[in-house]
Amino acid sequence: METGALVATVFVGTLIEAVLGFGFAPIFVPVAALIVAPRHAVAMSLILGTVMGSGLYVEHRPRASLRSIGPLVAGALIGTPLGILILLRVDETVLRLLVAAAVFVSAAATLASRSAHDTPARLDLPVRQGIVGLIGGVVRGAISMGGPPVVLYQHWVGGGSERIRGRLYAYFFWLGVPATLMAVPTGLFTEQVIRDSAVALPALAAGILLGRVLRPRLAERWFGLLSMLLLAVTSAFAAWGAGRVLLG
Repeated sequence: METGALVATVFVGTLIEAVLGFGFAPIFVPVAALIVAPRHAVAMSLILGTVMGSGLYVEHRPRASLRSIGPLVAGALIGTPLGILILLRVDETVLRLLVAAAVFVSAAATLASRSAHDTPARLDLPVRQGIVGLIGGVVRGAISMGGPPVVLYQHWVGGGSERIRGRLYAYFFWLGVPATLMAVPTGLFTEQVIRDSAVALPALAAGILLGRVLRPRLAERWFGLLSMLLLAVTSAFAAWGAGRVLLG
């Protein structure tokens, strides 16, 4: 029963990320944490997210180069240790509430304006990428919510769903590999974590394949709407959970 629920959650999270370019961790970790220990869920997310990111990056065409998102990745790698330091010194629940609220407002504003897909691509300056990557890395290190700032930025830059997906796939791939390797010495990847992740691999592959079929059928307008709705919903749940801790 437990294994089946984990496999089903992996499939759903993978399918969403394969279609929208993000969404696996925000879907998988909260649900999996209801089935297994939160540490176990995070460890599985790191392993499966890295495998999935590699698969999506390799199969997607046109494939975004590392050069096109290099400042994002570099900023995130610099920001992650800074985020860990913040985590050690500041209340995580307060940080989670603030970041979730900021993401919710940003997603709602983007959803209301719908500007990311109604206008030509904005200028994607390396300095902007580096700043956004740094913010994403800090947030990732502090509260494991580093994806939303980068997703919001890519939608703000715009340029169409294929361009946005390609850059998100490239970002998560190039960041995911070193991030997972850095976690190896911590002992996070137990034998049970590796076993559960291996069992879930077929579901992950099925999600990637089905996502590849569904991607071309998703209209530009719906791509933007669904992306911002997913960000808004997941950030609202994160804020709600943090608020319950603070008030309870």
